[in-house]
Amino acid sequence: MDDEARSPRLDRAGVTGGTVIVPPDWRKRWRRGNPAAPEVAGSGGASDAPEVGPRDSGAGERDDAGAGDGDDERDAAERGARAADPDGTATPRPLALRARDPSSWAGWSTLRTLRHDAAATLRELWQRRPSTDDLRTHAKDHRYLIAALLAIVVLATGDAANNGAIVDRPLAPGEAQRVAFPYPPQVQSATPSVRRLLDAVANGERLREQAVVAAAARATLERARAEAAAAAAGEAVPWLSTGIAPVPGSTPGSVIPGPGGMVLPARGLFTSGFGSRWGTMHQGIDIAGPIGSPIYAVADGTVIDAGPAQGFGLWVRIRHDDGTVTVYGHMYDFFVSVGERVPAGMQIARIGNRGDSTGPHLHFEVIERGQHVDPQRWFALRGLSLN
Repeated sequence: MDDEARSPRLDRAGVTGGTVIVPPDWRKRWRRGNPAAPEVAGSGGASDAPEVGPRDSGAGERDDAGAGDGDDERDAAERGARAADPDGTATPRPLALRARDPSSWAGWSTLRTLRHDAAATLRELWQRRPSTDDLRTHAKDHRYLIAALLAIVVLATGDAANNGAIVDRPLAPGEAQRVAFPYPPQVQSATPSVRRLLDAVANGERLREQAVVAAAARATLERARAEAAAAAAGEAVPWLSTGIAPVPGSTPGSVIPGPGGMVLPARGLFTSGFGSRWGTMHQGIDIAGPIGSPIYAVADGTVIDAGPAQGFGLWVRIRHDDGTVTVYGHMYDFFVSVGERVPAGMQIARIGNRGDSTGPHLHFEVIERGQHVDPQRWFALRGLSLN
């Protein structure tokens, strides 16, 4: 398409795809629309595009036929100025045409059209808005969905509440602050079992009980050797015949028996007697004392049990010459072995807190003809008192 066919559409700057298109002969067209514009000087500081005054909205649509010979003279002067200053250094040239009249820009017509269309669309939407009765009908038809959405919003809002901004200062007593995590918190669902720890404790107890039994066996062997050596030398072994206290140092410790040949099993505080206690039958007596206090054989007899026992931790049972059996429980350790003959007053163990115990003490029982009897009364009949 040649310039003559294209010029009517490029009468003024147009907007195409967001870009302003300026025709190459915009000066000539501008002067044709503004006959009173000053001439362009060939040299000096005059600008080629002076500010234009207001013009009517139809100025851009004028026909080119009204142009006079003055336009040709101005074009010749402009060409002479460009020849005199080809680099454009002497005469500053405008970068764009400044128009005081906004209506001379073709984009305003497009903006007015868009604004008109938008206003018409808004008016149409406002006219098509649902009435109050329609809204009430829709709300009634979808009341369950609306209630569910409201519940979800309330729960989500409560769960996402932060109780204020996060601060670096330490929280005051009783003050709480919710903090968002970038990952789900690792919450332990179940309380860890202590079975492993209990098994470890029980295994340690078993090992210690085995050590106590082994140490008691060694002590019994040493005493047997001492007794054999004394018998070979023709010396008396008093704790095997008369029940008199052995020679100091030959046993862990001993006390002298009373006139009836009996002693109390331990020295301490009488804390619990024979009979019903805590809903069960307490079949002995309890004598409290510090851990490690000595426990004595109450009369002459033979050891029939020495080692671990259910509920007692460690125990020792002695059958006396009249058939009575005495029981010693909750001991820290003991020094006798099964089958060993012990005299009255000989230290056989030490007070402990093993087994089902609430504190360090000696649990002492007396069994006559297969029946448990009250040890306190049993001692009283033999001239001994626990008080």
